Amino acid sequence: MDFVYYLYSEKLGKHYIGKTNALEVRLYEHNIGKDTFTKTGMPWQLVGYINCEDNGEASKLENRLKKAKNPKYVKWYIKQNGVLME
Repeated sequence: MDFVYYLYSEKLGKHYIGKTNALEVRLYEHNIGKDTFTKTGMPWQLVGYINCEDNGEASKLENRLKKAKNPKYVKWYIKQNGVLME
């Protein structure tokens, strides 16, 4: 099972959308500074996620949500189709 996840950095006031097959591990990696792109935003909070059947579905959904560029829409979409933490 793959996931599309939505993170928020209070430090930067920015959101991040990604995909993974190991959600808890990936969140941990973001919060220890493993990736240079998200390192400056630590700590990252998980806003929500959507389960996907496979990597192809996750890639399409990740791209769709990234193109939306609207946090309200992304939160609404996750609430309708996945798990919204807020």
